[in-house]
Amino acid sequence: MVRHDCRRRPMRGAFVVVVGPDGVGKSGLARSLLELAPAECGYFHFRPPIGNPLRGDVPLDESPPPKNRTRPSVPLGWVRLGVGFVRFWVGHLATVLPAVRRGTLVVGDRWAYGYLVQPRALRYGGPSRLARYAIRCLPKPDLVINLTAPVEEIHRRKQELTPGEIAAELKAWSAIPAPKMITIDARQTSRDMAARVLTELTL
Repeated sequence: MVRHDCRRRPMRGAFVVVVGPDGVGKSGLARSLLELAPAECGYFHFRPPIGNPLRGDVPLDESPPPKNRTRPSVPLGWVRLGVGFVRFWVGHLATVLPAVRRGTLVVGDRWAYGYLVQPRALRYGGPSRLARYAIRCLPKPDLVINLTAPVEEIHRRKQELTPGEIAAELKAWSAIPAPKMITIDARQTSRDMAARVLTELTL
């Protein structure tokens, strides 16, 4: 595992999650956090790994799967949510929690919040209230960073979603049940956004 060990000042371990529509700059922010954090760092996309270490970098070629436009099966969606719930818990207990206790800054992309905002992409066809309840029963991130930007700018970067779908996602991401969330304008540089996040974590 490649690790960024840049201890310029003391910082406790923390688990942070970056959310927002595709194209808003989540990967860029995660990459800058791993570069600038004064601590050992680790990264995962969506679910934390089980049996493998956290990544020490953010892949440059990482891109989301094609958007699923069909209505997912409700019974299969419930099964996927249940399996995902177990995998999130096991990944947190096996990988995230031990890393945080060692003083590592763990950065996750989306976590389980995607079941509320992007259910079709995750092939979940059940009720949103069930997904919301499941998320409330999962371990809580220390901080959720919600990235936002004008719809037109996000659409220029990523055209898989229509402007209407992007607007709906921006609204949905801002309403996820996160215990502590900050919203950051993603028109800033990723390093400026990372500095804001690190300041928030050390307050």
